[in-house]
Amino acid sequence: MKIRTGFVSNSSSSSFIIAFPHKPKSVEEVQEMLFGKQEWHYNGLAYGEEPRDVPVRPIAERVFSKIKKKATKKEIFESIADGWFSDYMLIFPGHVDYFNDPEYRAIDRSTVEGRLEMDAYYDKCDKENNKRAKNIAEAFRRVHDDKYIVVMKFSDNSGEVIEEHTGIFERLEHIRTSYH
Repeated sequence: MKIRTGFVSNSSSSSFIIAFPHKPKSVEEVQEMLFGKQEWHYNGLAYGEEPRDVPVRPIAERVFSKIKKKATKKEIFESIADGWFSDYMLIFPGHVDYFNDPEYRAIDRSTVEGRLEMDAYYDKCDKENNKRAKNIAEAFRRVHDDKYIVVMKFSDNSGEVIEEHTGIFERLEHIRTSYH
């Protein structure tokens, strides 16, 4: 997991690791996998708009357009390692909560030595978290070995609020990784 220390915009993006039962061959197939017979999807998170139902066909079209190839081990790992997801703390029971860790809080960042110590601290944590991300990626691939796994990225800055925030992949096994 990465920690942003510089400017952070109000925009968000998320990556999804999705285990489709097989490679979808059409928009209609994606629509069936995501929504079944449902023709409308509740969009309660549209910024600046009243919550409303939206047709599922355009959502299925956008998802289908992103299904290019099966995800590699590296893509799955990077999706997990570079972000955060809701079960992160549960799956990574020893994960360091940087801001509440006494070791982190004891570092004097006002000195050159303290900043070097901080860099070493972050390196140590990144190594541990990368090891855990690798384990999660390998487990997801192993459990879904018979499925067509893809990694997709969506950003509310690119007009993909519905895809990023409204749970369109709930019917499929997936991991949502946030880059907020």
